[in-house]
Amino acid sequence: MRPRCESLERLKERGKTVLALWVGLALPLAAHPRPAEPPTLTFFVASDSHFGAKGMDEQNRALVEQMNELPGTEYPPEIGGSVATPRGVLFLGDTTDNGLLEEFAQFEQVYGLTGRDGLLKYPIFEAIGNHDVNSESPIKEEARRRHGGINYAWDWDDVRILCLDMYPDSRTRAFLARELDRRGPERPVILYFHYSLEGPYSDFWEQDDKDAFARTIEGYNVLAIFHGHEHRVGHYIWRGHPVFRPGAPRHSSHRFLAVRLGPRDLAVAAWDFDNRKWVESWVVPVRRAPPGPRKRSSR
Repeated sequence: MRPRCESLERLKERGKTVLALWVGLALPLAAHPRPAEPPTLTFFVASDSHFGAKGMDEQNRALVEQMNELPGTEYPPEIGGSVATPRGVLFLGDTTDNGLLEEFAQFEQVYGLTGRDGLLKYPIFEAIGNHDVNSESPIKEEARRRHGGINYAWDWDDVRILCLDMYPDSRTRAFLARELDRRGPERPVILYFHYSLEGPYSDFWEQDDKDAFARTIEGYNVLAIFHGHEHRVGHYIWRGHPVFRPGAPRHSSHRFLAVRLGPRDLAVAAWDFDNRKWVESWVVPVRRAPPGPRKRSSR
């Protein structure tokens, strides 16, 4: 006896059932794609322009001109890739030599504010240094006019950037603690200010303040700390946190930093603007969560 053949209609129905089952199994996978990685973020770091001191206008103009030209330059081989256009410049204090408004006017002429109002092509975010402070401290008022305060913060994508005045004293630590508490322990943050945390130039602020600062940031996702003051480029680890410092237009360490923050590491390279070359570089691991529906910063 010949086997019964299924009708064409029944075969079509069976095919629809198999297709429906396949789609049903596949849909949950499509609904939960692998999270995208956080975007790569580039910024520059400089410090101690000391406008008002001899020769500083020329040195700062040389630094800024090379900052403007650096995008597209190949990084050192241990970092790889090329320098992207930076989101901005973190400036770590001592914009002036004597805390005078006419000196700060020279800083604004060269560095500007927005990337469109000075020689520098990128936005700049300056901290206060000890040379910016005198009996009247007009430079602090300039910082408030430009940034809304001497302690201020903003977002670059998922990263919170915090400017912490000259150093984290009790008032600045209160600002920092509020910022960290609002954003939780997983949010990546970058901190910067003027004074050193350790070494021969770190005694400009008290050990009690340093210990209190360490307690304030304990348990939070601090990717890096940047400071100036020493006029010499370098890197060290402080209480488990990577710390970096640029050189300065003043004295002999004529270097600024190019920083590339990726999903898993932070690469920092020091550019010698006397000799137009890289002189040092470092790469440290970081922890960044996949991007969520966070509101994008306007800065």
